Amino acid sequence: MKLLLAEDEPKVQKFILQAFKEKGWGVDTTSDIAELFSCLSMFEYEVLILDRLLQGKDALDYLPKIRGQQNKLKILILSALSDVEDKVTALSQGADDYLTKPFHVSELLARVQVLIRRNEEIGSNGLKKYCLQFKDLKIDLEKQVAFRGEQKIELSAKEFKLLCLLLRNPGRIYSKTQLLDQVWGINFFPESNVVEVTMANLRHKLGSKEHSLILSKRGVGYWLGDME
Repeated sequence: MKLLLAEDEPKVQKFILQAFKEKGWGVDTTSDIAELFSCLSMFEYEVLILDRLLQGKDALDYLPKIRGQQNKLKILILSALSDVEDKVTALSQGADDYLTKPFHVSELLARVQVLIRRNEEIGSNGLKKYCLQFKDLKIDLEKQVAFRGEQKIELSAKEFKLLCLLLRNPGRIYSKTQLLDQVWGINFFPESNVVEVTMANLRHKLGSKEHSLILSKRGVGYWLGDME
């Protein structure tokens, strides 16, 4: 998962970049239109966080060209313009979301997460995906049920959410702090053993330790993959 942040105010760019890195998100940054298109030509991104005014240029004028380069890209506009008309204009010209400055970083993170989920739920054929699958492990998102082969697995709400997160990004390592944040929210403290307990229960339900597909390394984190 990769994000692109186009923001020409150094303090704002640094502030957002730090928040994204703390979430474990990969992010590139740029501060002008020319470099923005250079990034889009070299890398594929899931979400573009785009300051409406870049080096004195209205970024909305470039939305059709941006869409032409990466049509599945989700675009969130940042702007000091807060009138309804400005928001409607941005959305009607191709933006997926619009956030006015000043903003709380928690709201920005939440909005980006929503856009990421929209991408995750769309398959390569452009149709909505209702299943997540890795090897013989499958989750039916519409029915909210999990299967290992033909066997249905009964999961708690947190176990289900945790497994969905791992299934969406096989091979990606999630630290305990990231799992606490993304599955349980910020009200749980790192000293809590809720991750270890829930993960142990989930592994047990998925089968033996050798066949659970959930791997881990002490002090590093957990991920979905094959045993080496």
